[in-house]
Amino acid sequence: MDNVTIKTEGFAEFEQQLLAMAEGYRSDLVARNTLTKAVKVAMEPVLQTAINLAHYGENNYSGIHMQNTLKLEARIPNQSDNRSAFVKDSDAVIGIVSVKRSAVSLANEFGTAKMAARPFLIPALERNLTVILSKLKSELSWLIPAYAAKLNRKRK
Repeated sequence: MDNVTIKTEGFAEFEQQLLAMAEGYRSDLVARNTLTKAVKVAMEPVLQTAINLAHYGENNYSGIHMQNTLKLEARIPNQSDNRSAFVKDSDAVIGIVSVKRSAVSLANEFGTAKMAARPFLIPALERNLTVILSKLKSELSWLIPAYAAKLNRKRK
């Protein structure tokens, strides 16, 4: 994923639109009702791909498989998130596809001295970059006007 470049344009104007729309309302509620919903929909293909790629241990005696512990979350970053190298102070919302943290999931994603890596989270993200951006754009194009209309009705 080191050689992927994503060019973004118009985010300063986008931020100004959101701020103007949210005037008189809590900005976290506006973000939660627009950005978090859009990010969750946009990240759904990553979750599905990760489920398909996750190793399924036939001889698993616990009955719990990594596929069953994968989850998708979209939220406003909290203090714990801000300690991550992947989350910036300027991030309004983050989307996370995660698996229950265990020795098995870490060993599969990154490998060990005795086992080759069988990554499933990173490839799921890489394979869906263009889909994520397309879905995010599509979701925001109707969520923001719909939420703006709802706020305008409340103002009247």
